[in-house]
Amino acid sequence: MSHKVVSSIIALLFLVLIQSFGGVFRFLLPVMALYVLGFLAYNYWYLKKNNVLNNWSLIRPMLFIFSMIGLFFVVPDGFLEGLFLIFSVIVIYFLEVGLLVVSEQVVFLETLVSYFALSMAIFAWNFYLLPKSTLTLLLLGAMTFLIARASLDYVPQSDQKKNFWAALITLCLLEVSWALVFLPFHFTALAVILFNVFYVLWIIIYFYLFHNLNRQKVSFHVIFSAILIVLIILSTPWKA
Repeated sequence: MSHKVVSSIIALLFLVLIQSFGGVFRFLLPVMALYVLGFLAYNYWYLKKNNVLNNWSLIRPMLFIFSMIGLFFVVPDGFLEGLFLIFSVIVIYFLEVGLLVVSEQVVFLETLVSYFALSMAIFAWNFYLLPKSTLTLLLLGAMTFLIARASLDYVPQSDQKKNFWAALITLCLLEVSWALVFLPFHFTALAVILFNVFYVLWIIIYFYLFHNLNRQKVSFHVIFSAILIVLIILSTPWKA
């Protein structure tokens, strides 16, 4: 069976399981856990078969699957849920097909979508289920380090440098997250703000490690993200 066929099965199985068990959380959680284990086992076999197996090549697509599962619980029912499921199936398929491909576009898509979706899910769980800020910060910290480090895996630098920069991004984002959990904003606004901060730090470090950073790039990304954050703050109603 070809990798494209298996990729199609993986993507469609995500849709079938979500649609079949999405209404009952106690069933969906173990079913999706088995799905993730199967997904991980296949990727392990396929990457090892092609002699490109390493920890981060396994972790990066798994984080994306986790982000799609987490975001499913946040997206409202109806039209938006349908769009989300279509998007998920298409992206899961193409990312799985390109599992062996080292592409900047793929890394950008996987990294940014995963971070936005997981931060949205974690802030939503904090809003509804996890009122303890400590647990929320631990989840955000772990998520940030894993996504940042996995995204830097193909950067032509030593592991020590990549670990250092991923840890630095994590430390900065934890400081921002600690402030955000006390703001009386809706979880969607908190996730967008955190995502913008992550994007600026990550993209600057990414270009720096490739020796492709200049003042214009820094100014553009900082100003653009700052404008978005200000607009979010001004347009978001404060919770009582």
